[in-house]
Amino acid sequence: MSKNAFAGRVVVAMLAVLWTTPGMAQTPSASAPGAPSKFPATSFLTPTKATWESTRSLVLGIAEAVPEDKYDFRPTPAVRTAREVLIHLVGENYFFFSRVSGETLESNARFDSLKSRAEILKALRESYDYGARVWDGLTEEKALEMVPGRGGQQVQRWSAILGAIQDNMNHYGNLVVYLRLNGIVPPRSAPRN
Repeated sequence: MSKNAFAGRVVVAMLAVLWTTPGMAQTPSASAPGAPSKFPATSFLTPTKATWESTRSLVLGIAEAVPEDKYDFRPTPAVRTAREVLIHLVGENYFFFSRVSGETLESNARFDSLKSRAEILKALRESYDYGARVWDGLTEEKALEMVPGRGGQQVQRWSAILGAIQDNMNHYGNLVVYLRLNGIVPPRSAPRN
């Protein structure tokens, strides 16, 4: 990935973070209902965490809306199936959050054997739970540490979270289209219909 492409992704992700309203920043974590944020309201991590939690909820909601008989749906031959998109997200959640934690994890190829809807949803939830554990261990000081990013450039440790948000939202958009093409209203839109 070129530096310009990476910079573009960071800008898009930052816009998503900046879009988050102060009210959303106070939204309790999905992993700990009712729990206050561990970061102060003035922390750059507060809106980032709120955006991540919102992203997590959106993706899990749409993943649960995809019926098993549509897991092999592919709008065109050149794109991933719904199954492949969800498996990709499982691996990418681990990839990005392991960059934040500094852990070395097994290859994402370990998820290639996931087949059933139940297996994939379980693995997706577990990938978000892994992210929640990484968040639990994150401090502002650790978030600002410089670490090697893709392509070897030095980046702040927390920038991988922006990559995770961007990747999740890109594929959330894919899945919205997949559902719509199959006559299914995405959960986020259902209350409005």
